[in-house]
Amino acid sequence: MANIHGGGCMCGAVRFEIDLDGAETGNCHCRDCQKNSGGAFMPFTTVKAGQLRWLHEPTGVMRSSDKAVRRFCSACGTPLTWEGEDYQHHQSVSTGTLDTPSSTPIVFEIFTRSRWPGIQPVPGARQYEGESS
Repeated sequence: MANIHGGGCMCGAVRFEIDLDGAETGNCHCRDCQKNSGGAFMPFTTVKAGQLRWLHEPTGVMRSSDKAVRRFCSACGTPLTWEGEDYQHHQSVSTGTLDTPSSTPIVFEIFTRSRWPGIQPVPGARQYEGESS
């Protein structure tokens, strides 16, 4: 059964629908995500490929490393997706771009070795020093 939610960028130029059935949300503490978000970590919601449908696609594209591409709104700069070369069967959206970001709980945290001092682990969330397994 579909669990469809909407989302988009700050200015409204980019919009999407996402089916949250089977979604997992986690905080990434890697340096790339810290720089991309300007914060201590970046929450991502990951679904199987095909569960994200663009209504108005982002035009901004940046290869943040040899492992991933990030898409963003070129009008307002909102970071929208992380697309891993090794994860082509999945799509990850910036959780904060969901219209109802609280609709999916944080269940894991990755790259915790880069967690900022003072930032506590999310209670009950799986913790990984590097990538999740």
